[in-house]
Amino acid sequence: MRQRVLVALMAAAGVAGVTTMAAAGPVAAVVMPASSHVAAAPGGWGKAALLPGTGKLSADGAAGIAVSCPSTGNCTAGGSYDQGSADQIFVISERHGRWGDAAAVPGLSALNTRGDAELAGVSCASPGNCVAAGTYFGQAGLAGYVAVQKSWRWGKAENIPGLSALNIGGEASVRSVSCASPGNCAVGGSYQDGSGLSQAFVVTLSNWHWASATEVPGTATLNAGGSAQLTAISCRKAGNCSAAGDYRPSSTTASVFVITEKNGRWGSAIQMPGLAPLSAGGSAFPVALSCGSPGNCVAGGSYHDAAGNMQAFLATQSNGHWNKAAQARGTGALNAGGAAQVTTISCPSAGNCSAGGFYARTSGHLQLFLTTEREGSWGKATVLPGILSHNKGTSTQIYSLSCTSAGNCSAGGYYENAAFREFAFVITESGGHWGSVTQMPGIGGVSPGGDSGVSQLSCPSAGHCVGVGYATGAAHQGQAFYVRRT
Repeated sequence: MRQRVLVALMAAAGVAGVTTMAAAGPVAAVVMPASSHVAAAPGGWGKAALLPGTGKLSADGAAGIAVSCPSTGNCTAGGSYDQGSADQIFVISERHGRWGDAAAVPGLSALNTRGDAELAGVSCASPGNCVAAGTYFGQAGLAGYVAVQKSWRWGKAENIPGLSALNIGGEASVRSVSCASPGNCAVGGSYQDGSGLSQAFVVTLSNWHWASATEVPGTATLNAGGSAQLTAISCRKAGNCSAAGDYRPSSTTASVFVITEKNGRWGSAIQMPGLAPLSAGGSAFPVALSCGSPGNCVAGGSYHDAAGNMQAFLATQSNGHWNKAAQARGTGALNAGGAAQVTTISCPSAGNCSAGGFYARTSGHLQLFLTTEREGSWGKATVLPGILSHNKGTSTQIYSLSCTSAGNCSAGGYYENAAFREFAFVITESGGHWGSVTQMPGIGGVSPGGDSGVSQLSCPSAGHCVGVGYATGAAHQGQAFYVRRT
């Protein structure tokens, strides 16, 4: 269960700080009843608590994967739960500060008949108006689904319109979802064509009506090596989105494409400017993307340099134009072990962003960094405050970063203690000053049996955040938790 959750988390990497709906028509009445409220201490993080109802769905395991909060006290989250031979997906809503009970995504189990379903993300454009999207394993292989929450009611999960006609090889994967306003969203990922090659797709929802999924324009020319996928989308206005993905210019190399939608029309994908000379080692991959306003975005990920080391990069889009990618400033000096990557980005406004990721102090020993853009200029990456004293193992991740305004952000992930047990952490920035990494309050109560981590945070207003994550119960079953900051 935990391994499948981590795979889903990495597949969804990059949606942090960007909140992310299905076809118009009647929606099934799956209403989340008010039932649970756990308050936080004023100005701080409350104790982690189990997401209500997840224990009833499965005694064997559950995990919180994604959350989107369009306003304070109003959130929708999703995750996975173990249903015997397969993982299924649940959704749950917080309304006016109170959580309902988790419920299975309507109709998904009827689609997901042969294996595990995954959740790529949840995006809410306004309270109770959201989209969940992901991948399931059905009779025709791996396919993509979307489910719409409209006025707090979930409709049935359905196949992404048009994707089955593209996905001849039965190997689709949904990677990202973003909604700019109610009924206006974009979803992307990959599919396998009739020649067994992986191609990138995008599909848009406009005024509650889905278009048909299409191959990402321009990627057919770029993707000579036959392996492409769209991995991150950010939409800040209806019909105006930016997206990034990776492709293979040859059978032995990988690169990054970027593409922009303007006034409802997608342009043509281009190779990310400046990345080719950086990635002399042959490969580069995007992981995170966030837009502060339409056409003003930041993307980040990793590339392999001439020495074969993995380095972290950032690239900015200004007024619709992508500038040259560059190594994330200051990460080269930190990354003595040759393994660095930007894993999460949040841009509350144009030219004001924060990014986080990992680097290797020595070979195989990861630590975390933060870097900040203010008024269009990036500062130098610094070690995540407090992580060195907490992370005594070999692995750590910063999965999510969410900023309400410049200098006011929260982040979360996990670190390892000396016994290699993983602990969920949170850290908060206020007025431009980061505090120190803190073990998630109350995490011992929900994770007495092993590992835990924060999967995603969503901060709708200054000082107010909700996070979800995974934990291990006393019987070593997976548990889905949430935490709130007020």
